[in-house]
Amino acid sequence: MNRLDTKITLSGQVFTFCTELNIDSSYDNLTDTAEIVIPKKIRYVKNDGAPVDSIVRGANPLFNIGGAAKIEVGYDSLLKTFFQGYISAIRQTFPLRFKLEDEVYLLKRSSLSLSLDNPQLSYLLTKVIPSGVKYEVTAEQNLGNFRVNNSSPAAILDELRKKHGIYSFFRSGVLYVGLSVVSKLQTVHRFKFQTPTLISGDNLTYIDSLERKIKVICKSIDSNNNTLEATAGDESGEVRTLYFNNYTLSDLQTTADRLKDELKYSGYEGFFTIFASQNVKHGDVVELINDQIPEQSGGYLTPRVVSSAGWGIGGRQSVYVKQKIYDLVSDGKGGYVQKTI
Repeated sequence: MNRLDTKITLSGQVFTFCTELNIDSSYDNLTDTAEIVIPKKIRYVKNDGAPVDSIVRGANPLFNIGGAAKIEVGYDSLLKTFFQGYISAIRQTFPLRFKLEDEVYLLKRSSLSLSLDNPQLSYLLTKVIPSGVKYEVTAEQNLGNFRVNNSSPAAILDELRKKHGIYSFFRSGVLYVGLSVVSKLQTVHRFKFQTPTLISGDNLTYIDSLERKIKVICKSIDSNNNTLEATAGDESGEVRTLYFNNYTLSDLQTTADRLKDELKYSGYEGFFTIFASQNVKHGDVVELINDQIPEQSGGYLTPRVVSSAGWGIGGRQSVYVKQKIYDLVSDGKGGYVQKTI
C-alpha cells in the first residue's frame, strides 16, 4: 500500500501531518482557497529550537496573517505542490484552523481609481497589476469606457470576469488573464471506471443529448459600454454565457441560436473521486473510460477540483467535469483514441 505524505509550510513552520486539509480550485472563482486544521497536542518551537512564547498573538507571533503558505501532497515521498499562497485568517483557539488564499491575496491589499477610454486588456493590466507580479494575457480585447473608483486589483479582475467574460487565475506564480482554459497549461488525465484509479463515480450522471437542456446567453459590449444580449434554448436549462465585442443584436441572436444545439452533448456531469496522486488542476482534460459501455467514454474539461487530506481519509480529489470536448472510441487493440465532435 502506498503511503500518503504531506508537507505543509505556514509562515516558515513545516508540518508533515494535519487533522484536516481542504483545497478548492476553480476558474469560476478568482481566488483558490484552502483550510487546514493542525492538531492541538503538538509542541511548537522556533527554527533554532527555542520555545515559542507567542503562537498567533503579540508583536512577533509564530504564525501571522499574510505569512507564506504552501501545501505539498503525494505518495511515498513523491510530493507535488497542490497549493501556494498566503495565510488569510487564523482561528486563535486550539486546534489551530488556518484559512489560506492563493496569490490573489496580494491583489487585495491596495486600491486605485481609473478612467480609461476603450483600453485594451493588456494596457489596463499595466495600470492595475502591482509591480513584481508576473502576468500573461491569453486573449486580447477592448473593454469600452472603463471606470473604477477605489477598487482593488482583485476586485477589478473579478469585475472583468463578470462583465466581459475575462478569466484570471494564478499558475506556478504567474497570473493568466483572458481565457478560462489555457492550452499550454493543460494536462490530459485518463481514468477508467471499475479500476483503482477511480475511487468513486457515484456523483457522475450520464445524460443523453436529447435530454440535456441548455440555455445560451450571448452578450456583447461596444466601445461606449452599451450591452446587448440574446438568448436561445431551454429557459430552465443549464446556463452557458458567452461574451463578444461589438456584435449587433442580429449577430448575437444568430450565434445564440447556433450554439444552443452545438453545446448539447451526450455525456457526464457532476464529479468523480480519485486519489491525490495525479494532481488534476482546473482547465485540465480528463478522459473517462467505460469499458462496459464504450459509447459513454470521452474527454471533458475540468472547471473545478476540490482536494482533501487528513487522518482517516488519506488523500482525495473530487474532479468536476463540464463540457465534453471529444468522444473516445476503440482503436481495435484494447485502447481508445479521440474522435473529435
